[in-house]
Amino acid sequence: MRGRLHYLFVIVGLAAGIGGAIFIETEPRILGWLFAIGAGLAGGAFLAAIVSNEPLAGGPTPRSGQRRGAPGRPAWFDEDDEDDEGTAPRNDSH
Repeated sequence: MRGRLHYLFVIVGLAAGIGGAIFIETEPRILGWLFAIGAGLAGGAFLAAIVSNEPLAGGPTPRSGQRRGAPGRPAWFDEDDEDDEGTAPRNDSH
């Protein structure tokens, strides 16, 4: 298995979590270990994702020239608000 350099962040995060679990007193002890190791792994994965430009969740990141986000507003959104007392409502309710 060929490792990547940014995986080192995850390993360092795991080591930091284990170190934190050893030196920080918590009660019950198992919860301290779980939270410290979880925080170390999550922090290491977050840094690895930033360095490698890979998303932690979701699809691939958009390439240059591609737009990502909400679509444009519908045409009725920009219409003027007028009193339409004599007309039927848009949703056809009477």
